[in-house]
Order: sequence, then structure tokens, then C-alpha cells
Amino acid sequence: MPSRGLRWSLLALALGGSLGLAAGVFSNPVVRSSDAPDPWVVLHGGTYYLTGTLDEHGGLWVWSAKTLSGLDAGRKVKVWSTAASGAMSAQVWAPELHWIRGKWFLYFTASDGVDANHREYVLEARTADPQGPYKAPVRVDPDFEGYAIDGSVLEMPDGRLYWMDCANGVFIAAMSGPTRVTGPRVPLVVGTQDWEHAWRKSGDNWVKDSGYWVEAPEALIHGSKVFVAYSAGHTAANYFMGLMELRGSDPLKPGAWVKRPNPIFEAYSGQDGKVFAPGHGSFTTSRDGRETWLVYHAKDSFGGDFNGRTMRLGRVTWNKDGSPNLGHPVPSGVKLTAPSGENPGGNAKR
Repeated sequence: MPSRGLRWSLLALALGGSLGLAAGVFSNPVVRSSDAPDPWVVLHGGTYYLTGTLDEHGGLWVWSAKTLSGLDAGRKVKVWSTAASGAMSAQVWAPELHWIRGKWFLYFTASDGVDANHREYVLEARTADPQGPYKAPVRVDPDFEGYAIDGSVLEMPDGRLYWMDCANGVFIAAMSGPTRVTGPRVPLVVGTQDWEHAWRKSGDNWVKDSGYWVEAPEALIHGSKVFVAYSAGHTAANYFMGLMELRGSDPLKPGAWVKRPNPIFEAYSGQDGKVFAPGHGSFTTSRDGRETWLVYHAKDSFGGDFNGRTMRLGRVTWNKDGSPNLGHPVPSGVKLTAPSGENPGGNAKR
């Protein structure tokens, strides 16, 4: 039997050919109602679901819509609220929504208001609805008492689960199930390149630090190839996306991963405008399964702060060697062809 993605593709081709449907258009940013840093989007059952750092000190939201470009006009549900104080009361960052082994899991990072106290947590949905309700959150890696942010799950094609998080590098560990890390954390991405350097504020200016900073690991599987994209630098200064490729069979062996020496996505300046600090991307597909799309945040101006990080889209193409080509971030207001299967205005084709 054809895969779900292939079945969608065949159906879309048949409908498109018989009905003569025209492609829609959209422009970045896709979310205009508010800042939307660290966006995570997943397509499931014909519906897109978005989460991200949408309510840093208030809790977690899951938005839904029938189209990728129409998420800002979709249904917005708060699924979890922070307490007035305690370990999960503030700095709720970079949540991700994963459908694993027939259940929804919502991963997030939170603290008591002190950055150094960030830990990783997960909520398990009580039903098949990713917009709630959810069970109480639990620690993903309770044996690790250290700073960690940007947690994400790598689900291998054979179903093996691995946890990735960040603390002055990206680390990976084995999981016994969707809610629990059971093995030691080993390095996955270590800063080595000039563009991976950390940045720090010096007076009113940002200056390159002597150390490195890499974060935001996101799995991308294409055919038999397994990639992890990540971000480097500083989201308030200069930000880039890099790429790791798994060349072996064991993701826990650092030698099994190969790093691209140059960034695969970075700031853009052209006749059509400028885009600053693009990164912290996730990946999803068009409704018909024919296209891969990058969902990321970026800014229209440098600013030198965290404000203005809006959610944007870019189509991913594939190089001859099977690696992703992200192109460049497109400035705000430039008309783009919508993901296949969407009509003008962000409506799904029926």
C-alpha cells in the first residue's frame, strides 16, 4: 500500500489535473498578530498545529488551521498555564508538539525565572486532540541536574527514540519511551566554525565572544537520510542554521555524524529587502505531501534585542546528494507561492 504522503500526492495530482486548480500566494511573516519565536509546526490528519514561545511567562498554546499559510487565523487554545512561582513558573521556551506511538507529547523548557535553572519537561495528551486536555508535566531527564534548553525528539526510521537538548552545545541521549531519557548525554554538535561563535552585549553593541553557542536541534528525515539542523550564534545578534548528517547507524556515536562547514541558512540582503537573524527552524510538509517546508523565525531589522522575531515559511528543495537546500530567507511582503494544496487566502483546496 502506498505511504500516507504518497497517497496524498496521488490524490492531489488527480484533483489538480481534473479541476485545474491554481496555486495560492502568501507573504512572510505568516504570523502577523504577534511575535512568534521558536515556531514548531506539525501536520496531522489534514490539520496543521503550531506551538512556539508564544506566552513566555504564561504557559503553552497550540494553534490549529487547515493550511500552513493560514495559521494566524486559526483556532488558538491555551493548553497549559504556569504557576505563580516554582520550577515551571517562567521562561517557557521553545515548545515542540510530537505525535509518537499514537499519542501527542508537548515538550518545553521552563525555569523559576533564573535562566540557569532551565530544565526540560513534557506533557502527555489525555486524548487524541493536541489542543488538550493534557496530563501534568514531568521531567524528561530527571537524573540530569543542569541547564538545558531547546529539547527535541529524534525518531529514527526504525522507531528508536533519542532526546536532543542544548547547553553550550547540542547533546543527544537514548530514550526508553516518549517521556523518559534513560541513557547518558553525549555531544552531537560542538562549535568549531567562526559563524558558530557566541555573541555578548558590550555596552550598546553586540560583539563576538571567544566561545561558541549552538542550539535548537531539529530532526529532518528524507528517504533513508537522517539530518539534524541546528542554530548558532545569537538570535538577538547574528544567527545562522547549520546541518549535521548521520553517516552511521548509531546516533550516539559522535563520529557517525558529519557537520557541514558552512551555514545552510543565514541573513539576507537584496533588492527586495533584508532579513535578519533567521533560525530556530522546524520542518513540515504541504498538505499533499509533495513539498517540504521550513518554519522559522526572523526579523525585519537588526534591533539588537529579542523583539520582532516573527514566524516565516520557506520551501525546502533537495540537492543531488539528498541534502536539504533551504535557499535564503525572503523579506517581508514579497509574494510567494503557497504550499501545494492551498488556495489564495490560505484556504485548503477541497
